[in-house]
Amino acid sequence: MQDRTVILTMVDESHARPGSMLEVFLQSFKYGQGTQRFLNHLVIITMDLQAFQYCRLLHPYCIHPSTFQPYFSTKRPSVTTPDHSVLFNWRRNHVLMQVIELGYNIIFTETDVLWLKSPLVNFYPQFELSISCNFVSDGERVHSVQEGGIFFMKANDVTLGFLKHWKLTNVLYPNSNLEESMCATLELYDDLVDIYGFRVHRTDTNHFGGFCQTYNDMLEEAYTIHANCCDDLKSKVHDQRIVLDDWIRFRNRVSKDNATEKIALRWPQKCTEHTARKFSQRIHI
Repeated sequence: MQDRTVILTMVDESHARPGSMLEVFLQSFKYGQGTQRFLNHLVIITMDLQAFQYCRLLHPYCIHPSTFQPYFSTKRPSVTTPDHSVLFNWRRNHVLMQVIELGYNIIFTETDVLWLKSPLVNFYPQFELSISCNFVSDGERVHSVQEGGIFFMKANDVTLGFLKHWKLTNVLYPNSNLEESMCATLELYDDLVDIYGFRVHRTDTNHFGGFCQTYNDMLEEAYTIHANCCDDLKSKVHDQRIVLDDWIRFRNRVSKDNATEKIALRWPQKCTEHTARKFSQRIHI
């Protein structure tokens, strides 16, 4: 963009195949309100050759760069294992650092995020990071983090220093909780954030909805919707398609001056079933 901002997402073969998450993700830009123009600024980083080949059929800006090869060539665990998300996050952080070094601001979006409206009004370039973090606590400690799946990161020396320290910490303490998420890192290491002067703007969580916590006015208030609290890819895609269909219906009603008519949320469906089944299995263990 004119301010040197690029939109990034990352996919592997499980996300980029016929009928997969990448298709629904790109469709959301086309059906979103004022979001289609962002496809011109979206770069999709593919983690394997299969994903790259399929991505090129859907979008002109797909890359599988040799500069990332050492981080991408490692054999991947199954997409249903926690280790996969950890590996994915650390590869993402390596990419973030390289792009920041090149002097580009970043809007990073997970591929399981649907863009309904332009989220740019929620990002403040005077801060190094704008992110949605919904921390759930028991009054004493944080035990759950619900993320919006999208954030803005400013390219400057402060951001670069923070990312380099984060990377170094992972090398020194590979079993730490730093790899869980950016929101978890901000909470656990808030003193480090202060030391670096890494300014964080926590955006309104209602503007970045998700499956973890739905509310009746989500289609009216949310700019993006994240298929979180669901690690089964088929369930994600199924429910994302319902979200997109409801969004199209909602926009049609608004255009016909029926904005006061509420649309009951029909999702999550399979994601809820999968989460409940997984929780039940843990109890029996």
